[in-house]
Amino acid sequence: MAETRDILLEVSHLCKWFPQKGGFLEGLGKEKKYLKAVNDVSFRIYRGENLGLVGESGCGKSTLARTILRLYEPTSGSIQLQGVDISHMKEKALRRLRPQMQMIFQDPYSSLNPRMSVYDTIAEMLRVHKMVPADQIPARVEELLTMSGLGMDVAQRFPGEFSGGQRQRIGIARALALSPAFIVADEPVSALDVSIQAQIINLLSQLQQELDLTILFISHDLQVVHHITHRVMVMYLGSNVEMGPTEEIFEHPAHPYTQVLTKAAPKLDPRDRNREYAIEGEPPSPVNVPSGCKFHPRCPYCTEECRRKDPPLREVGMGHLCACHHPLL
Repeated sequence: MAETRDILLEVSHLCKWFPQKGGFLEGLGKEKKYLKAVNDVSFRIYRGENLGLVGESGCGKSTLARTILRLYEPTSGSIQLQGVDISHMKEKALRRLRPQMQMIFQDPYSSLNPRMSVYDTIAEMLRVHKMVPADQIPARVEELLTMSGLGMDVAQRFPGEFSGGQRQRIGIARALALSPAFIVADEPVSALDVSIQAQIINLLSQLQQELDLTILFISHDLQVVHHITHRVMVMYLGSNVEMGPTEEIFEHPAHPYTQVLTKAAPKLDPRDRNREYAIEGEPPSPVNVPSGCKFHPRCPYCTEECRRKDPPLREVGMGHLCACHHPLL
């Protein structure tokens, strides 16, 4: 059972709220408003697992990832990495843990320093964190570049000389340089040409198997998520609304929102395209979250209970969790 596996990351009731400027009225006793980008999210990632994180733009996926990595300070809740609580760890102690958690960024064009050669980009990580003795740095850089599908012949070149796919390979080599326990891949192929995306996805899949990597994989592309992940977590308006094994989520979605997402995913066969599962309306503002179930204003199955009561995340199948009063199972 999943519970017997080694938990690498455990997130409990995590919140990240951003205060909103209230202007003149705030000083007159008007209640301060918050943008609830991440609101009471709990989940686990097991060692060697690739967990997919999906949802509409603005649902809080990237904010959740950055809060877990402590690039944002959590508002409340806890984050435990390999049993160590890093939720409010001081910067000095956190700096010692930074090598254990790395990120592959969405935009390979802005995530690399254009003034640093490929060699210096990777070697600097090794030097600063004292990962290998100085005389072993060239060999380690070569190993990382080869592992990422490049080679030492590119080491003295600069980011501006490379295509988007090549830059993302450099970003992957940099993320692997510190032998991290946990990697966040934040939309790692969305900025790339379609013809290159499959190469990067296959590279990540290969590296995960070879190095036993643990990955939080954020993507809008559900076909990619279906292909590369072991489990999927679905976010809506800052909250986790469904989570389970990838095949189970795609074959038997329990939450109405997940059903819409999976059925509306683009199909390669033009005869298999329709708008039957298009989501009605726009997501509510995370500043003014609806009462009860957050999805109820857009849900075709909404009842009075949905309008009044926020459903808890509960088990609806083996390892399959759903936050819905009327799960579709």
